Amino acid sequence: MEREIRADAAPALGDVRQMGEGDTVWLASSVRQRADWQRYLSACFAAVSRGADVRWCRRG
Repeated sequence: MEREIRADAAPALGDVRQMGEGDTVWLASSVRQRADWQRYLSACFAAVSRGADVRWCRRG
């Protein structure tokens, strides 16, 4: 499964936390503009601990 997190759109935090091996979270550079960016960062750490990849998008 692939999910993208942007300033204007993002999946539910719980969905990101449950991601694991074989899944990828894509981070747009605009994600840092989100008021809840730190919560998504924490969810990404949880996903990585379950085997997911977290990558930056080249587009905004």
